[in-house]
Amino acid sequence: MEEDMTAPAAALDAFHTLAGLPPAGFPAAGHLATVTRLLEEAMHAVEHDVAQARDRIVKVRDLLLHRPQEEAARGGLAPWQARRVAALVERRLDGTLCNEDLAAEAKLSTSHFCAAFRQTFGMSPHAFVISRRVERAKALMLDTDDALAEIADACGFADQAHLSRLFRQATGSSPASWRRANAVDVSLIA
Repeated sequence: MEEDMTAPAAALDAFHTLAGLPPAGFPAAGHLATVTRLLEEAMHAVEHDVAQARDRIVKVRDLLLHRPQEEAARGGLAPWQARRVAALVERRLDGTLCNEDLAAEAKLSTSHFCAAFRQTFGMSPHAFVISRRVERAKALMLDTDDALAEIADACGFADQAHLSRLFRQATGSSPASWRRANAVDVSLIA
C-alpha cells in the first residue's frame, strides 16, 4: 500500500520551497510527482474544501509555468518567519503548542499569523502541528521498538488512542498496521 501523501508532505514541500530547497523527496529538476500529488489533493479537497482545492490547482499552475513560489505565496509569512515557526514546532513537538506562541515567534498578531500561515503552508497551524507529529511518529515506529503509547507521548499526543485516531486520518491505516507494512526486514539487507 502506498503511503498517503497529504498534509505532511505538502507542509514539508512548502517549508523546503521557502528555504530555497527542492521539494522533499523529489529531484530538483522534476516536479511531476509534486504536480500529481497536488492534483490528487485538489480532487479530494473539491468535495470538502473548495478553497483548498483552488489553492492546490494554483500551485500546479505555478509549477507548470515555472513561476517563483514567492509570487504564489503573496500575503503569507516571510521566509524567515516560516523557518522560525517551523523550527519552533519541531523543537516543541512533544509538548503543548498554541497559536499564540507560534504567532509570537513570527512577531505577528494571532489572527494575522493564522491567515498568513495558511497562505504559506496550505493548512492551519493546528493541522501542520498534527502532520509533523504524525511524521515524527512514523520515524519513531521505523527507528525504534518503542511501544505505541511511548511514541504517542514522545510526539505530543494525549495518549495512544489520540495517536491512533489522527494517524488513521492521515495515512488511512492504524499505527500498528502501518508499522508492520513499513518495517524493514534486517535479514534481507545483509
